[in-house]
Amino acid sequence: MASRGHRPEHGGPPELFYNKNEARKYMRNSRMIDVQTKMAGRALELLDLPEDKPCFLLDVGCGTGLSGDYLSDEGHYWVGIDISPDMLGSWSPSCSAAVP
Repeated sequence: MASRGHRPEHGGPPELFYNKNEARKYMRNSRMIDVQTKMAGRALELLDLPEDKPCFLLDVGCGTGLSGDYLSDEGHYWVGIDISPDMLGSWSPSCSAAVP
């Protein structure tokens, strides 16, 4: 079990914690979707990007692309990278540019 303050991936390879089963749960969890959407919105606020001008953004640790969906909805272009092939393989269906 991970100790307090440590991320699970520090205790083993990403496949151990971010496998296909976990990726599916991540994509179906309404709480996780809500959290990711709010975090992406807050990140855009903090970036203070020009209004009405699409920007190209990099999402490091993008997981299944939930945050990227929000970025696209806001009119931005983005690329995501993640350490877990299974998370990348479970991209959101609405993300037409996904190439795991």
